[in-house]
Amino acid sequence: MTNSAAATLDAIAGCRDRIDQMCAPLDQARWHQPTALPAWDVQDVVAHLGSLEAMLLGWEEPAHQAATTAHVRNPLGALNEGLVDRRRSWSGAQVLDEFRDTTARRLADLRALDEVALDHEVLAPSGRMVPLRDFLGIRVWDYFVHEMDITDALGLAPPLATTAATRVLDEMLLLLPRAAAKAGAPDGTFVRLDLTEPVPRSVAAGVDGGRGALVDPSAAGEAALQLRASPAAFLRVGTGRRAGADAINAGEIEVGGDSELAARVLARLNVVP
Repeated sequence: MTNSAAATLDAIAGCRDRIDQMCAPLDQARWHQPTALPAWDVQDVVAHLGSLEAMLLGWEEPAHQAATTAHVRNPLGALNEGLVDRRRSWSGAQVLDEFRDTTARRLADLRALDEVALDHEVLAPSGRMVPLRDFLGIRVWDYFVHEMDITDALGLAPPLATTAATRVLDEMLLLLPRAAAKAGAPDGTFVRLDLTEPVPRSVAAGVDGGRGALVDPSAAGEAALQLRASPAAFLRVGTGRRAGADAINAGEIEVGGDSELAARVLARLNVVP
């Protein structure tokens, strides 16, 4: 296994261990603390992660129809909701036991794979076939974003000083050019985004011919649109947990320039289906 693949699994394992540590002492009320996800509490998030790994391990899952699906938007969401809903009669301890078991087994299986196996194509959430090594990168996103769902719900500090956080943030920042173009930024427009501590980053995008491209922030001149946010605020917007316009109105994201364009850019940064 390459260092890159091992690092990906280490990032997943880090999220897994922190979720375990956070949830082990929870009482019933804390298990059922609502998250930013419609209809899901903390227990549902952990049930989602554990049940999905069970499915990826090939374990048989009894047929189950979720009682409520008004918040479900696509077939993947319907699958996840069915897995979670079947476990809503379980205690938090039972859900955590399954999470510990399935994630440990899955990580052990993945660490034993060779390069040929990692190149094998699997179905990604987008519906495309991708190499397993790329799919594991998607799993880092899933684990980290749900870890942050839990910390936010429990009133804990977001897990920003982690390998997974850095990876997700850096990959999300690469989407700024596409978001600027899709938001209808006029040709010749520069958009600059600055993230504050503890993960300071600066990135800029320029739009030309209706297409966006990354540019050197120092060479972007006086950007027509300047955004400044904490990493946590940016992550919540980029993963659909918080509307960009709401984050702007609450002062969580500072805007220099066209506030309407800013809201459109932030809306198009959301990459979570």
